[in-house]
Amino acid sequence: MKLLRPLALSVLLALGQAADAAEPCKEDCHRLLAEAQALDAQGQSTEALQKIKEAETLAPNAAMPQAMAAAVFYKLSTVARAEKVEEMRTLARALAGRSLALDADNPIGQEVLRLLDDGPAPLRKPSPEAAALLAVAEKHFAQGNLAQALAGYEAVMRADPGYAFAWIGAGNCHVRQQDWVRAEAQFRRAAQIEPANAQAWRFLGSTLSQQGRFEDAEAALLSAIAADPSQRPSWGALAQLRARSQRPLAPLALKRLARVEQGADGKFTVGWDAGADKDTPNAAFHLARALAEANLRGQDKTRSAYDIALASWRTALKVAVEAKANTGQGITDPGLLTMLAFEQDGQLEPAILLLQFRQAYRPELERWLAANPGGVRTFVARYALQP
Repeated sequence: MKLLRPLALSVLLALGQAADAAEPCKEDCHRLLAEAQALDAQGQSTEALQKIKEAETLAPNAAMPQAMAAAVFYKLSTVARAEKVEEMRTLARALAGRSLALDADNPIGQEVLRLLDDGPAPLRKPSPEAAALLAVAEKHFAQGNLAQALAGYEAVMRADPGYAFAWIGAGNCHVRQQDWVRAEAQFRRAAQIEPANAQAWRFLGSTLSQQGRFEDAEAALLSAIAADPSQRPSWGALAQLRARSQRPLAPLALKRLARVEQGADGKFTVGWDAGADKDTPNAAFHLARALAEANLRGQDKTRSAYDIALASWRTALKVAVEAKANTGQGITDPGLLTMLAFEQDGQLEPAILLLQFRQAYRPELERWLAANPGGVRTFVARYALQP
């Protein structure tokens, strides 16, 4: 069974338990979820799902059991037979959506949806020896055996010194003991080993915040966003930190009503999302953007995914402006109006890279970051937005 990074122990049990908006997952609930994670780490998915079901019975309106179940089904989808993959992904998406309906900030639900829509970040995988050692360490961590877990993560470090998640795991052990200084050292080392590891930076930011070093924490969280702008927990942590100093981040909350799909014949078609209201100027905009994307993907196989996204947005925004001028009717969705403002400000490119990032955009993101040192901080300070 493949390891599911970073959904399992390192998110749920690391920097404190996520609060459920509708109902808390209390001690017995968390104990069952920890047992489920230990079972899942051993490849016992059926048993893990049973434990999650028991936790849900104790807290039927808590987000965490739903999110955990979503994570298990996503993991199963990565190893399932071809005919079962879509069923597992559908279950994962439904459960993740249910968890976020209960708690919009649930990090596991957010990460499952991101993985379903975009896939995993291109981070270094452990060697086979290190992967086996990591599974043992994760099991100890889930069971609360922190000394054994720490020893296990240190064994992973020795087996594969370039695998950053070993240091993240060790840092999590120190977090559970509220030893923020030692945790900081481990997370900082993980970020040095793999600068593109957003989780290392995010956890570093949290430990710095726990020590009252808020400026350093913000810098670490901005590095987390630069490492992978698609990870919503990094934005959420930054929003919470900035709210302390009355500098909140508002959500862009952009929803796409139309999507481009590629059929078995290789042709691109446009489909509406379920429940989309198709008879509005906003829907017309989404249709225009999706049609432009489909045409570009069908015409030019060499064009990058980011170039196509940028061009399709610009085409649709131009159509929207012309429609407003000709008919007096224009887009009204706040997210779309913000995207129009980005274009008028000459900031549509970083807006797509930071607020709508996909892993396929990584080459352009890295070029933009190299050309704009401090660009993430400047963009956030200027617009105070998150995805």
